[in-house]
Formats: sequence, structure tokens, C-alpha cells
Amino acid sequence: MKMKLFLVCLIGATVGGLCLTACSKKDGTVPLGEKVCHCGSDDALQEIGWLWDEVAQLESRRGKERAEVSTCRYDGGKEGFLIARCIDCPDLGSSFVDCSGNVLGLLFGIDGRGFDYYGIDPASVRCVYRNYEEVTLRDRLSGKVLELERFVDRATGRSERPALGGEGRHFWLLFHSDGTVEGGGVNRLTGRYELDEEHHIGIRIQTMTEIYDATGWEDRMLEALNEAIVCDFHSDHIRIYYHYTNTYMEFRTAEGEQL
Repeated sequence: MKMKLFLVCLIGATVGGLCLTACSKKDGTVPLGEKVCHCGSDDALQEIGWLWDEVAQLESRRGKERAEVSTCRYDGGKEGFLIARCIDCPDLGSSFVDCSGNVLGLLFGIDGRGFDYYGIDPASVRCVYRNYEEVTLRDRLSGKVLELERFVDRATGRSERPALGGEGRHFWLLFHSDGTVEGGGVNRLTGRYELDEEHHIGIRIQTMTEIYDATGWEDRMLEALNEAIVCDFHSDHIRIYYHYTNTYMEFRTAEGEQL
């Protein structure tokens, strides 16, 4: 449910009806931190009393529970709010509230309903407040040493662990925030990568030295990296899929560092 609400919020931030009051942007977006034209107010987060109190409560939970407030339209044009007090608790859902602060229902969650039930236009949903700093996938990946743990064939379930020789030695990668990537194990590796928020990844990497790898693992890793399609993030490891997602490489963070 959390992913569904996030996708709708992302779509609503870039499309939808225009705000007709003076503080609207030409494309109808509402950048976080700027005035929000909603419910007859040119600055809803500051001027609507009950909403001000709600945001103050959410702000007091910063660093403890991630929360969001979004605007929405329903029943053909009425305006309201969606308040997600814990976006990492998908069972709780979001409160659907009108301009006066009356709770009209629960959106998603275990006991909630969907957009259609409340007549909410999904394209009108826009995130206007968060009590946390949004972290991109590139932010999570950058600056962490990733050690190659295994190759996995999803069709057969076969798992192979590359043997580099020598205790504690690994093939490794280090992604940087500027789009460069380096690595090592036998040879020095360098290249570039692209990563979007839909988990699509593209890597172009090559060796910069010419030391022969008798095990063949380095060549296999390089070939797989250059065929990378998507990646899947976990708390302390990442899976990079290739060969049309039939196979993947699993890289773990050094010493269990969190992604």
C-alpha cells in the first residue's frame, strides 16, 4: 500500500489541475517549502489552524516516524488533505480530511478504502510537507564499498560464490555520487553508471590494468555489470540483475554497513 500511495503522490506532483490562486506554479506543482494554495488559502500550511497544529505534531516526530501531508481533490472538485502519520507503517494508511479538519475516512491500510470509494482524483494528490529528508537511491548507493557475494540463477536456483584466493579478499565496487564507479580484486576497474528511482541501472565499466585472472570470475563480473538492467536494494546488500533479470549478482556492504 505504501508503494501505491508513493507512486500516486509522485504522479500528482507533476500532473493534474492548476492551482488558480496567485502562488501557483505554471505547471501546477507545489515544491516542498513553498506556499500551498488550497482550501481557499494562499498559504494553507501556515493559515489553516488545525493543519498548522497537525504539521507541528508531525514535525515533533522528525527522526522517529516519517510522515507526509498531501493535498487532493474529490467529488468533482472539493479540496481536502491526506495525512500519512507513518509512511513506513503501511497498515495504518492515511487520514482523508476535509478543509475544516473533519476526518472523512481512512485511505488504504488494513481498514481503509481506495481512491474510488472516496471519489478522490489520484492525479490531484500532491505532497506538500514531509518531516524527513528524501533520500534517493543514488544517495543510498554512493560512498559504500560493495563486495561481490555470489552469482544466482533464478531459474535453477544455482548459487555460485566467486573465489578470489586469500582470506578476506573480494571483488568489490564503489559507486560515487557523480556517476562514476570503481572497483577491484584482480585488476583496477573504472567506469560510469546511471540509476533512476525506478531501480533501472546501467553500468559501463572496464579494466584499467592487465593482470591475468586465472579464475575467470572477474571477466564474468565485468560482463554481467555491463549487461545490468535493474537493481534491488536491501538493508545491507544489493542485487544487480542482468540477462533479462534471469540472473543476478549479490553485493554486500563491507562490515554490514546499512544502505
